[in-house]
Amino acid sequence: MSKASKSFTRLINPGVILGPELGHKINTFEAMNAERSDIDGELSRLRKEQEEAEDSLAEALAEDELQYKLRPRQMTGPNEEELQEILRRHLSGIINKLTSKYERILYLDADIRKLKQTIEKEIAAANQESAAAAASME
Repeated sequence: MSKASKSFTRLINPGVILGPELGHKINTFEAMNAERSDIDGELSRLRKEQEEAEDSLAEALAEDELQYKLRPRQMTGPNEEELQEILRRHLSGIINKLTSKYERILYLDADIRKLKQTIEKEIAAANQESAAAAASME
């Protein structure tokens, strides 16, 4: 049983049987949490990729500046516009990927919260129905 199932299991009274629809919702909840975990891993990988790209660019630009200072007449360094274009070209892909992952997390987190609330309400209703059925049998 996964962590999500275990967290819902503690809410279920002994002897209560959940319907297949609720079981499906719990499975969906678990899948959404797994996706959320996968996205977190992807974000970590993308952040590391971004840091490496930034470091590489900084080293390359520092080397260019050093060469310019050593031989100022033979070489000109990139101007501000060229620097901005270099950064945009190298980092825009990573930043776009990060943006889409964060956007997906926002929507996924909202869906997870809504589904969790729905599952908890349905479990409470199943608990009440079971208790009412048991009380009527006594």
